[in-house]
Amino acid sequence: MAISRVSTYQSTQALSKQLNATQAKFNKLTQQISSGVKVSSTAENPVAARGIIKAKKELENIEEYKKNIELADNELSEVDDTLVSVGSQLTRAKDLAMQVANGTVGAEEIKAYQSELNSIIDNVKSLANTKYGDQYIFAGTRTETVPYEENAAGLMYNGDYGNRYAIIGEETTEPINMLGIDVFGQASFTIDENGKIVFPDPDTDSKGIFGALYQLKAAIQDVENIDTSQLETAMKGIDDGFNTSVTARTKVGAISNGFDDIQSALDNDSLNITELCSNLQDTDLPSAISDWYSVYQSMQASYSMMSQTMNVSLLNYI
Repeated sequence: MAISRVSTYQSTQALSKQLNATQAKFNKLTQQISSGVKVSSTAENPVAARGIIKAKKELENIEEYKKNIELADNELSEVDDTLVSVGSQLTRAKDLAMQVANGTVGAEEIKAYQSELNSIIDNVKSLANTKYGDQYIFAGTRTETVPYEENAAGLMYNGDYGNRYAIIGEETTEPINMLGIDVFGQASFTIDENGKIVFPDPDTDSKGIFGALYQLKAAIQDVENIDTSQLETAMKGIDDGFNTSVTARTKVGAISNGFDDIQSALDNDSLNITELCSNLQDTDLPSAISDWYSVYQSMQASYSMMSQTMNVSLLNYI
């Protein structure tokens, strides 16, 4: 009888252990189905958990890169709009210069052109000092510095020569700014006691759009004595400045198009990583429900067997 009792005890212990394991599996499947998550802690599946953590970090990085691209692309749009306006101003300045160069306008008309040219210079100056948000977009990395302010030395560039970069990948950056000195140039001059513009001789600093506009201003500042040589130099400079603005727009367009391609690639990466993360983390409901039902049946069978074993065990003591 003792042997029978030991054997019954061992059977009961084995069944209890099996039932506990089945109950634990049943509880886990129930939790996975109700939460939709099959890996809720590192301990459950360390490999899958590490994969999920890595995937989520990559998704966070991708969102940050996409945000950087959006901000950079918006700034580039502002740059492009500004350059379009600059081109319009230069076109009008060239028209004025050609009218004077034709020699068919009188002093009063030239005075009117002088006034309009001053407005054009002010407009271009304002465009060169364009801000996106709270940053001057043509000042290099000195985004809090007004890039152009007229003073005793003329209209000189106050920004620096540094590029600003958008971080668009793990090891990928893209310069997003146009330097004012490259787009607009500068003008070195003084104003004499008669209020006339005087350029240094030799003039090694004046160049670009502002150099040309102030050359034009100087060429027509004496309505009775137009400096035709300086006028010709100014018109060539305006043409060069217009071409510079077109080239800058082409560069902006190329960068923006590149951003579109990178944005598409990041979107695809995001979809793939999200799918991977889902495969690692999310519960496969059809499979989980099927497993849950099988475990449930097994658990019920184990309870029934446990009950029968307990009855046998009690009879051994009667």
